[in-house]
Amino acid sequence: MCKDCGCGEDNGVVTKVFTVPGMMCNNCKETVEGATLGLDGVLSSEVDLPNKTATVSFDPAKVSVETITTAIERTGFDVESVADGVRKHSHGLLGTIKRLFK
Repeated sequence: MCKDCGCGEDNGVVTKVFTVPGMMCNNCKETVEGATLGLDGVLSSEVDLPNKTATVSFDPAKVSVETITTAIERTGFDVESVADGVRKHSHGLLGTIKRLFK
C-alpha cells in the first residue's frame, strides 16, 4: 500500500524506463505504447519523446523486462538500455482526501 496516499497500487508493481533512441514522432509514441500495453501484466506505458524513453509499469509475475524489450524491438525500434523507474499512479479518492487534510 502506498505510504503517501493509501491507494494500494504498489503491490508488486515494477517500473522500468526503456531508452528507445529511434522514437521521433507521435506515431512512434503510439506504436511503442501500443506494443507494451498489449502485453498481459503491463499496467501503464508512457513514452517521453524528447527524452526518447518509455516508462512501463508492470506485474513481474506476469511479464518480464525481456518480454517488454522484445515487444518494443518487434516494432522496429532498438532498446538501448533499461533502468529502474518510479511508479506514478492515480491516488484516487482516498489519496485526494488525505492530501486535502495534511
